[in-house]
Amino acid sequence: MGNAAGGPDSRQENQAPFLRRAGFYLGVAFELPGTILGGMVVGYFLDEYFGSSPWSLITCTTLAFIGAFIRLIRWAKFFSRERERYAPRSQKNDSAN
Repeated sequence: MGNAAGGPDSRQENQAPFLRRAGFYLGVAFELPGTILGGMVVGYFLDEYFGSSPWSLITCTTLAFIGAFIRLIRWAKFFSRERERYAPRSQKNDSAN
């Protein structure tokens, strides 16, 4: 089965950028809350082990929030570069004027 009249290969080529972007967005959607929840879980277990409730939980959660925020900034820069890379040439020239 080749590219005859919009066969399966041409459909996959059209869907690839969409699926790639969807994968990136899903990655962000799971990475950011996962980082924060991971910090909370680690802090909870450190508090249980050392009996220092709630200081380890607060510290680890705060560090996780900072890490998630830094990661969010990196994702925003990445998506900005991706948008510029895939923007049609006519839009790039129009925005410069």
